[in-house]
Amino acid sequence: MPTERKVTQVAELRELIREAEIAISTAYQGISVADQVELRAALSGAGAQMRVVKNTLLRIAARQAGLEQFASLADGPTALVVGRDEPISAARAIAEYLRTRPNSPVKIRSAVVSGQLVDAAYVQDLATVPPREELLARLAGSLIGQVTQLAMLLQATTREFAGLIEARAAQLEGSGGG
Repeated sequence: MPTERKVTQVAELRELIREAEIAISTAYQGISVADQVELRAALSGAGAQMRVVKNTLLRIAARQAGLEQFASLADGPTALVVGRDEPISAARAIAEYLRTRPNSPVKIRSAVVSGQLVDAAYVQDLATVPPREELLARLAGSLIGQVTQLAMLLQATTREFAGLIEARAAQLEGSGGG
């Protein structure tokens, strides 16, 4: 018979994974409390959270939520890094933490990103994607460039057409107008 505490934990996990845009499975054993507080602060600043989970409860929550891919994250002692808004900032936060601490016992194992199970290398690649604002700025700059090019092309076509009309008018005047 499951205890009320475990039922509550499963319900919390179920909601957590339902709302997760990214859930990164990490090995965390051996991390000091001070480093763990620092990692949690870095993740919080990126809109993510870290939660140590019991594998059995995670598997039950995944099954109950109909999100079986999350059960694959339960492999050994597991701490989940979960981002709700968008996956890049959570991936970037943990990758940056690990980059500045190469001897950290924290290791990325796998993740679920937008409902798809991915490996640690994918999370590392995701961390290199430029921020949303930069991508939007690049897109806007590209669009503005294309619109400007189109406007110049239309203006040149109009100018050339006007030149052709003037040349034809001059030709007709020179030949006696007819």
